[in-house]
Amino acid sequence: MTLFDSQAQATGTIIPAAGDGNSFKLLSTQAFPAILLDGTLTTQTLLAEDNQGLLSLSEYAKFCRDMSLKKTTRLIADLQSGFGSPLNTYYAAQELERSGADILLLNDQKYPAHSTKDPATTTPADLIGKLRAAIDGLDNPNTEVWLKLEGITSYGIDGLLKRIHYASNAGADAIVLAHCQPEQLNSILAQQPELPILATYQSSQPAIAGLAGWLDDGYLAMQAQSARESALKTLTKEVFEYAKK
Repeated sequence: MTLFDSQAQATGTIIPAAGDGNSFKLLSTQAFPAILLDGTLTTQTLLAEDNQGLLSLSEYAKFCRDMSLKKTTRLIADLQSGFGSPLNTYYAAQELERSGADILLLNDQKYPAHSTKDPATTTPADLIGKLRAAIDGLDNPNTEVWLKLEGITSYGIDGLLKRIHYASNAGADAIVLAHCQPEQLNSILAQQPELPILATYQSSQPAIAGLAGWLDDGYLAMQAQSARESALKTLTKEVFEYAKK
């Protein structure tokens, strides 16, 4: 039973992302249907870097195991672009499932590039090969695999719909669309795709009928970081003023 079979999802449902223990623990106290342990946010926590390609599978899996002990809802693990070839994807999916992941998020980038607006994407054949490898690596039939499609600016709506169709036939459980404008989402949903469709969250997004939900890919963390920076500036000023007395 998938997340969308087990729970009625209202339009506008947000699945938040975390990359540090405090945020993950706080989010686990709320009634979210799932939480994404985002690869880039985790890299920022563990390595103080923005490039998730620097994060090894073993480092991420260890953190995933730690966070799985705190989860109260489904944990989405960031499978990124499979950590290499389809064979790498097979073992990575296996490792992350054993580390407590309930859902694996595989994207169609050639390599991890979270900070790139238009990331280079792989071919449909390579993507589906990795998807099948990920599914083959799983032991629990209830573990889901979602695909995050990043390249609407390069392969367009028609190419995106083809990837959704291939993914449905290959056994994916849901699709997450990145870099899509509201009018593009409406056009895609009008085609009645075979799988539940989510989109990456942006502030002030209008409600879109037929969309299964929104997946946060860093907005919450960005707001939290802004609040921390503001608090630190205030504290630094107070300490400086106190030291002058």
